[in-house]
Amino acid sequence: MLIGVLEVIWIYDQFIRPPGPKMQVCVDPANGLFFRINERPKWQIPVQILQADNPFLTKDSYLECGSPLELDDYVIQQSLTRTNGPIGVLNRMHLPDICKAIQRSNQIRKIDLAHISAALGCP
Repeated sequence: MLIGVLEVIWIYDQFIRPPGPKMQVCVDPANGLFFRINERPKWQIPVQILQADNPFLTKDSYLECGSPLELDDYVIQQSLTRTNGPIGVLNRMHLPDICKAIQRSNQIRKIDLAHISAALGCP
Protein backbone atom coordinates (compact mmCIF):
# COMPACT_ATOMS: atom_id res chain seq x y z
CA MET A 1 0.00 0.00 0.00
CA LEU A 2 1.52 3.29 -1.13
CA ILE A 3 -1.06 5.56 0.45
CA GLY A 4 -3.60 5.51 3.25
CA VAL A 5 -7.33 6.09 3.33
CA LEU A 6 -8.29 9.80 3.12
CA GLU A 7 -4.75 10.86 2.18
CA VAL A 8 -4.67 13.53 -0.52
CA ILE A 9 -2.37 13.71 -3.54
CA TRP A 10 -1.98 15.89 -6.64
CA ILE A 11 -2.12 14.16 -10.00
CA TYR A 12 -2.24 15.29 -13.59
CA ASP A 13 -5.87 14.44 -14.37
CA GLN A 14 -6.35 13.77 -18.07
CA PHE A 15 -10.10 13.18 -17.64
CA ILE A 16 -11.02 16.77 -16.75
CA ARG A 17 -11.46 19.56 -19.29
CA PRO A 18 -9.01 21.04 -19.79
CA PRO A 19 -6.66 18.34 -18.44
CA GLY A 20 -4.52 19.52 -15.55
CA PRO A 21 -3.50 19.06 -11.93
CA LYS A 22 -6.22 17.95 -9.54
CA MET A 23 -6.31 16.95 -5.89
CA GLN A 24 -7.51 13.40 -5.27
CA VAL A 25 -8.58 11.74 -2.00
CA CYS A 26 -7.84 8.05 -1.52
CA VAL A 27 -11.04 6.20 -0.61
CA ASP A 28 -9.77 2.64 -1.14
CA PRO A 29 -5.98 2.20 -0.90
CA ALA A 30 -6.01 -1.53 -1.70
CA ASN A 31 -7.66 -0.93 -5.08
CA GLY A 32 -6.30 2.54 -5.88
CA LEU A 33 -9.70 4.28 -5.83
CA PHE A 34 -9.84 8.06 -5.44
CA PHE A 35 -12.41 10.86 -5.47
CA ARG A 36 -11.64 14.30 -6.97
CA ILE A 37 -11.70 17.55 -5.06
CA ASN A 38 -13.46 20.38 -6.91
CA GLU A 39 -13.97 24.03 -6.08
CA ARG A 40 -17.63 23.98 -7.18
CA PRO A 41 -20.45 21.58 -6.30
CA LYS A 42 -21.51 20.95 -9.87
CA TRP A 43 -20.15 17.41 -10.21
CA GLN A 44 -21.25 13.96 -9.06
CA ILE A 45 -22.76 13.95 -5.56
CA PRO A 46 -20.64 16.67 -3.94
CA VAL A 47 -19.75 16.66 -0.25
CA GLN A 48 -18.60 20.02 1.05
CA ILE A 49 -15.16 20.08 2.66
CA LEU A 50 -14.16 23.29 4.39
CA GLN A 51 -10.68 24.79 4.36
CA ALA A 52 -10.96 25.43 8.10
CA ASP A 53 -11.15 21.66 8.66
CA ASN A 54 -8.67 20.68 5.93
CA PRO A 55 -5.53 22.87 5.97
CA PHE A 56 -4.21 21.52 2.64
CA LEU A 57 -7.08 23.31 0.85
CA THR A 58 -6.71 26.89 -0.38
CA LYS A 59 -10.50 27.44 -0.28
CA ASP A 60 -13.69 25.66 0.68
CA SER A 61 -14.22 22.82 -1.81
CA TYR A 62 -16.24 19.71 -2.60
CA LEU A 63 -15.43 16.03 -2.76
CA GLU A 64 -16.91 14.41 -5.88
CA CYS A 65 -18.45 11.19 -4.52
CA GLY A 66 -19.92 9.74 -7.69
CA SER A 67 -17.60 7.71 -9.84
CA PRO A 68 -14.16 6.92 -8.39
CA LEU A 69 -10.98 7.26 -10.39
CA GLU A 70 -8.71 4.22 -10.34
CA LEU A 71 -5.03 5.14 -10.12
CA ASP A 72 -2.22 2.66 -10.57
CA ASP A 73 0.80 2.39 -8.28
CA TYR A 74 3.02 4.24 -10.75
CA VAL A 75 0.81 7.36 -10.83
CA ILE A 76 0.47 7.34 -7.04
CA GLN A 77 4.22 6.89 -6.51
CA GLN A 78 5.04 9.69 -8.95
CA SER A 79 2.74 12.04 -7.06
CA LEU A 80 4.16 11.06 -3.67
CA THR A 81 7.71 11.52 -4.96
CA ARG A 82 6.94 14.96 -6.46
CA THR A 83 5.37 16.29 -3.26
CA ASN A 84 7.47 14.32 -0.77
CA GLY A 85 4.43 12.38 0.46
CA PRO A 86 0.71 13.10 0.63
CA ILE A 87 -0.20 16.79 0.66
CA GLY A 88 -2.68 16.23 3.47
CA VAL A 89 -5.35 14.03 4.97
CA LEU A 90 -9.06 14.71 4.63
CA ASN A 91 -10.62 15.32 8.03
CA ARG A 92 -12.43 12.19 9.26
CA MET A 93 -15.39 14.34 10.27
CA HIS A 94 -16.51 14.09 6.62
CA LEU A 95 -16.88 10.29 6.72
CA PRO A 96 -20.61 10.20 7.59
CA ASP A 97 -21.43 12.52 4.67
CA ILE A 98 -19.18 10.58 2.28
CA CYS A 99 -20.76 7.27 3.33
CA LYS A 100 -24.24 8.69 2.69
CA ALA A 101 -23.16 10.14 -0.66
CA ILE A 102 -21.68 6.94 -2.02
CA GLN A 103 -24.87 5.07 -1.18
CA ARG A 104 -26.78 7.53 -3.39
CA SER A 105 -24.45 7.11 -6.35
CA ASN A 106 -25.63 5.03 -9.28
CA GLN A 107 -22.22 5.38 -10.97
CA ILE A 108 -20.12 3.33 -8.55
CA ARG A 109 -19.83 -0.34 -9.47
CA LYS A 110 -21.20 -2.61 -6.71
CA ILE A 111 -17.81 -4.20 -6.08
CA ASP A 112 -16.14 -0.77 -5.83
CA LEU A 113 -18.92 0.42 -3.50
CA ALA A 114 -18.27 -2.56 -1.24
CA HIS A 115 -14.50 -1.90 -1.23
CA ILE A 116 -14.89 1.85 -0.61
CA SER A 117 -17.46 1.28 2.14
CA ALA A 118 -15.14 -1.19 3.87
CA ALA A 119 -12.08 1.07 3.55
CA LEU A 120 -13.99 4.07 4.96
CA GLY A 121 -15.71 2.03 7.66
CA CYS A 122 -19.19 2.89 6.41
CA PRO A 123 -22.08 1.12 8.13
